[in-house]
Amino acid sequence: MNRFRMLLPLLALSCVSVGIIPAAQDVPTIDATSQPSAPPRGRGPFPGPIAPGHSAGLPIRLDLLIQTGALRSDGTVLVDFLITNVGTEPISLPASIDQNIGQQTSVLTLWLTSDGLRGQFVKDQQTGAVFKAEVVVTSAELYGRSGNSQSFNVLAPGTSMRVHASSRVQLNPGSHSFTAHAEVRRISKGNSELVGIADSEAVRKTITASPATAR
Repeated sequence: MNRFRMLLPLLALSCVSVGIIPAAQDVPTIDATSQPSAPPRGRGPFPGPIAPGHSAGLPIRLDLLIQTGALRSDGTVLVDFLITNVGTEPISLPASIDQNIGQQTSVLTLWLTSDGLRGQFVKDQQTGAVFKAEVVVTSAELYGRSGNSQSFNVLAPGTSMRVHASSRVQLNPGSHSFTAHAEVRRISKGNSELVGIADSEAVRKTITASPATAR
């Protein structure tokens, strides 16, 4: 009985120690939900390979986090892009949501694809015909500028960063498959050079109509 009483403080201490490991809270988060939407890109970026993975120039694992729930009033959802360095060396990724930081030298673009995307339609100004536009709506753009260390986030091997963003593209209610995509480009003297791309595993989520439209 005395031995059991002596163990109680140790058991309590162990529980407290385990409870103070905030793994998720250690991941730095960039809030891009209020970032103005960039113009749709008719010539890319486009979805990468069907299989998840990354190119040699961008050694990251990309995970897409979407909460099951209702669409927002504008038909979009909030998403999290979780980026983890799976390489053996630190990598520096653009981290500023401000496109007016000055001369940009690097851009990280994030977007998603899904079988639940609502079609984007445009009207021909001359004929009045309405047709489906083959464009990609991005979810976030992060910018970096040489000489501005605050515009970059350095990830050590095995560490992560999270980008909280709007899907920007409108979605249809229902059970759909979603895949995240990332692209990093280097900009020099007005020219854009692809550094690397990455694609996430597909996740399936059920999205319901927003309360505003469900009435």
